[in-house]
Amino acid sequence: MKNIYEIAEKLYELDQQYNRLSWSQYTTGYDFGTSEAYNKILGELSSKENFEIVEKEYNKSSTDPAEKRKAEILYNWFQPYHLSKEANELSLQIQKLTTQLSQILNTHRSKIDGVEISSVDIGQILSTDDHREMRKKAYFARAQVNKPLVDGGFCELVKLRKEYAEKRGFHDFVEMRLKDDGLSPDIFNGWKKQVHKALPAMEDVRQKAAEKYINDSRIMPWDESYISSKIAPSLNTKVDMLSYYSIIKNIFMKFGIDISKFNITYDVFSRANKSEWGYNFQISTGKDTRILANVKNLYKEYNVLMHETGHAVHSYLLDPKEIILNYGVSGIISEGIANLFGGLIYEEIFYKDFFGKKDCVKNEFAEIKKYSKINALRAIDTILFDQELYRNEINSLQDINELAFKNQKDVLYEEPFGDEYPWGYRIHHTECPIYLHNYFMGDVTCEMLKKVFCDSNSCTTIMDKPIEFSKFLIDNVINPSGLYKYPELFKKISGEDFSLKYILKDNF
Repeated sequence: MKNIYEIAEKLYELDQQYNRLSWSQYTTGYDFGTSEAYNKILGELSSKENFEIVEKEYNKSSTDPAEKRKAEILYNWFQPYHLSKEANELSLQIQKLTTQLSQILNTHRSKIDGVEISSVDIGQILSTDDHREMRKKAYFARAQVNKPLVDGGFCELVKLRKEYAEKRGFHDFVEMRLKDDGLSPDIFNGWKKQVHKALPAMEDVRQKAAEKYINDSRIMPWDESYISSKIAPSLNTKVDMLSYYSIIKNIFMKFGIDISKFNITYDVFSRANKSEWGYNFQISTGKDTRILANVKNLYKEYNVLMHETGHAVHSYLLDPKEIILNYGVSGIISEGIANLFGGLIYEEIFYKDFFGKKDCVKNEFAEIKKYSKINALRAIDTILFDQELYRNEINSLQDINELAFKNQKDVLYEEPFGDEYPWGYRIHHTECPIYLHNYFMGDVTCEMLKKVFCDSNSCTTIMDKPIEFSKFLIDNVINPSGLYKYPELFKKISGEDFSLKYILKDNF
């Protein structure tokens, strides 16, 4: 195994440099050489000598599960770059065009009535403005980046990805991406039917909320955040974000995790040319992780800070010596852990430092958690749209908008809400396609983990025993997460195959 360790270490060094440059691009809006850094990674991956060493190790009949898994991870990483010269050239074109489109996304700023506005301010309008027309303006302002992306080559990017999947011998790009992540496309079978079965109960709850808070029978997309804020108005409490680090540090200490011992860099306030999304850049596992976020002054914005810090903590709890296994950690596990910590803003263990132990806040957050869980299946609409982009002919912005509304009608039985669908502002479609399922499946995984932990520790919530839960998470999820593909890890912990029942239970 010595030779493949050396190969992995070389790739890891190049990957660190690529991530540093990506951090600079996303925080400044300037590209200081990401394509050149990617080319160096590609050079190592396309090396015939390297592949022969990896392939030889992969074909060995090892009896050590860890060694076998490491060889599998590296082989699956290298193999696509040894199919054809054309496939490698396509990979370069895809990376170059992706970087160009990311530049458009990172530097774009929407406008309302001709005035430039940040994504943070759009979010605050959507959650706090009592004027429905203003919320509608803010919602559609997000669609303003659609055309620049299409003009910049988004449709071409989709075609290149489709072509690349064909060169690799897959039925389509979706199948390729899922199998690269250790998932079968069959895992989504029946999801649409599950949504349809749940729709009557879901719509009953939504209609009652619409009648109560907006004097209408239907919740429109620009009403979603507003209604959530009406259910839990404490979410929009103004807070001093300058003290964010001490707040976050204190909550992780409740779980026995001291983030002050970790080298975590935070860049959390909006500015020109900085990406308006939230990210965690894992520069070097256990040594250097960086958080990009955009917050202003509302309590609810702690959700993204806690989510991204969850990613950072996950990175520091992995064994930095296990370079290869760390590459095998599923995005579902990563997003699930991040979502788990992000969701702590609704728990007394977190909010009592802001609101004390007020029953009204406790009731608000209990109600919004219940409401959010009932609406959780709506995420399947955007997850399947993410996939349908690669299963349909896309040649124009109109094609994308029509596909988005068709998918919405197929999944949620909802009619189009306008002429244009705000899709482009979600950077996933540009940067990491066929990824949105990771958040939803991560939430399902968290529900499973909570149940397994509480059943085995005789408690009703993980908040009863946060230190013990942290140990459970490290021992049962984080430590072995690279050793198993996601479906195997899920079954190892739960004793059964992945199922949506953990979201559906007690709701429908």
